[in-house]
Amino acid sequence: MDALLYLLFETVIMAFIIIIFHSAIRNFGMGPLFILMGSVQFFQVILTSSVYNLYFGSYIFSPGSTVLFTCTLFAIFLVFHTESIKKVRSMIYGLVLANIAITLLSYISLQQLFLDDKSFNVEFVTNIFNYDTDIFLLGTCLLYLDSIILIILYELLNYQFKNKYLFLKIFIPTSIVCLFDSVVFYSLNYFSEDIYIDLIIGNVIGKQLTVIFLSITIYIYLILIGKKVRSGNPKKIKDVLKIFSF
Repeated sequence: MDALLYLLFETVIMAFIIIIFHSAIRNFGMGPLFILMGSVQFFQVILTSSVYNLYFGSYIFSPGSTVLFTCTLFAIFLVFHTESIKKVRSMIYGLVLANIAITLLSYISLQQLFLDDKSFNVEFVTNIFNYDTDIFLLGTCLLYLDSIILIILYELLNYQFKNKYLFLKIFIPTSIVCLFDSVVFYSLNYFSEDIYIDLIIGNVIGKQLTVIFLSITIYIYLILIGKKVRSGNPKKIKDVLKIFSF
């Protein structure tokens, strides 16, 4: 039960921080939100590659994948929902480039540790930087793909329902994208592992629970700020396909 309480607490904290940073865009610009989500990426991969807890008696999943990754998608959704497509494009590319830079700097730092026998706490620092870069890079590629799918699904629903069913337009795209990400990520990384099925089932359950909570939270937030929506919602189906200009 303690693990579940920590997971819920982490989800609440991340949702609260994202909302605060998003609401501050008018005063401080996109920078603080970009920095927040960029800084979360390294922490996310460390948790995803090493920290797994048991929930509900039989399901295992990582807070890095279920909470931090899902929160990243919701931050992207918020920016796309209320800001220009140019800003969300900058955010997505910024996150991708930040992940690549983190991978490169982690590799260089690891090599420096191996060369310098006078470094302190070598074992501790090595364990931090010596993560599976394949997982990190795959996660980066999936983040980009997930973001595109999320935006396309949202725009399709926005085209179909216009100004109606806001909650469904938040929940359905993020739920589908998180399901897709769970299956692809764990299939490519852990297919040969004995607990492969358990990992997928656990991750799907964890992500969907997080999606439900965040969808409700973001929905309430958007209602409170008056459903502020960016200009240029799709009027024709071809407008939806403009997202491929990414």
